[in-house]
Amino acid sequence: MKRIVSLVGVMLFWSLPVLAETYTWTDRNGTVNFSDDYSSIPKQYRKKVRKLGDIDAAPAPAGTGKPSAPAAAGPDTAGTNPADGSYGGKKAEAWQREFKTRAADYKQLESELTQLESLIKNPVRISQERMQGLPQEFRDAQKRYNEALKSYNDLNDAANKAQLPAEFRK
Repeated sequence: MKRIVSLVGVMLFWSLPVLAETYTWTDRNGTVNFSDDYSSIPKQYRKKVRKLGDIDAAPAPAGTGKPSAPAAAGPDTAGTNPADGSYGGKKAEAWQREFKTRAADYKQLESELTQLESLIKNPVRISQERMQGLPQEFRDAQKRYNEALKSYNDLNDAANKAQLPAEFRK
């Protein structure tokens, strides 16, 4: 009976908004960062911070979360010179670093989703307040995961246009 009541409670709170804010910013290395604590955001990035899920928030500047411009490149391969290790105007090592960073971002969010899903399915030893916020937390994490995966896929599309070999996409 407790499980049914808990499940119904979670389902009812699924649609309630949560007062928590999630902030995102891109650092100088092009890494997209997330935090729910504004004070943990480095001061130099606070002017560029964006609230996720906030309808009134200004849209992110073009290129936020995408530190390089190859995604905007057309089907041509301008700037590609395999002889000097350059693809789409960027060195192969830079492509490789970017692939690793974006893959790590979406894999970390995938892990977070799995943890939240297990908490929703089995809400043992968590506070009532946390249980009420889990559905919104899950939706927010799912949205961030989809954005990170899209970012990774956009990078892969740009790499295809630049004719980047597969060994630099790992």
